[in-house]
Amino acid sequence: MKRTFLGLVLAAIGVGSGVQAGEVKLDTLLVSGAPSPCLAVRVNIIQNGKSLSQLNLGPTGTLKVQRGELVHFAKGRTYLLQATCISGTTFVQNTGLSFMADGRTVIVQFADNGFQIKRGGVAY
Repeated sequence: MKRTFLGLVLAAIGVGSGVQAGEVKLDTLLVSGAPSPCLAVRVNIIQNGKSLSQLNLGPTGTLKVQRGELVHFAKGRTYLLQATCISGTTFVQNTGLSFMADGRTVIVQFADNGFQIKRGGVAY
């Protein structure tokens, strides 16, 4: 199956795959769930000033595409991710990550103090 720039293929999740419980792994994005004040993290994926996709990621590994399509980060292209905590309280957290895709995953990791968005290991 040929992957297109906007046609992300979900990786199979199963026993022995190396994916921990509460994690959802896409071929370029890993969501690591844990207790958090964030009910979800909204991630806006931007390239060249244009929003390609807006995702809601939950701490239990849920994924909902709000706008656009799932994005495969093409090697050599630069992306900006803007992430915002969606909470049921007054807790507020916003962060961003700009990077050139080089084969490493992007990790959205929920934590008791909110969430982190960071680069991971080689995935594709």
